[in-house]
Amino acid sequence: MAKCTKNASIYEDLEKCPGQKKLPGIRDYVYSVSKRDIVTYPSVPDAPASLKEAAVAKGDYLLAADKYFTKVGIVKDDGQLQVENQGTDGCKTFKNTLTFGIPGTEEEATGYIDQMNNDEMIYLFFQRNGKARIIGSEDFSPELSLKQDTGKTATDANTTTVEAVVTDLHPAPFYTGKIHTQDGDIDGATGKLVTASSAGTKE
Repeated sequence: MAKCTKNASIYEDLEKCPGQKKLPGIRDYVYSVSKRDIVTYPSVPDAPASLKEAAVAKGDYLLAADKYFTKVGIVKDDGQLQVENQGTDGCKTFKNTLTFGIPGTEEEATGYIDQMNNDEMIYLFFQRNGKARIIGSEDFSPELSLKQDTGKTATDANTTTVEAVVTDLHPAPFYTGKIHTQDGDIDGATGKLVTASSAGTKE
């Protein structure tokens, strides 16, 4: 073991601070883009210096000209990330699953899943604390389960559901780069708009 120096140990204390809140769930929107429209990808460093660095993708998504991440509003409290490890000793990876519901089954929601059905996508979503995380990578594309349910009675849900399941070397990496949208650039570290786009302004 003394000769195994390529991957240095970076374990450190994980403190539990009294009064600190860890809110469950994700924010009520998801960003998506086709991998066809991505020129370069961010990546998690091969030799991180800390536990935090081991979970954060560095760099920005560079998109092709006139392409951007599309924002999809989702049903309140109907988005969830689930992560679990998979594989055998020496070649284990993670299975990252993002599930979210889109309100209704109208033309736009139906067209959205129609176009994604045989496409390769990347998804970004925000935790409640405003930090973005990634589903999908340059190496692995999410397997999509796309469903619609109109419900039966007046009290049933009428929802389009997207489940994106992907293998990754890392557990849904955090993303601190820019998210290029029609409304401008969003900071992945905070979820705030940092550069507004006049082209994306709607009256």
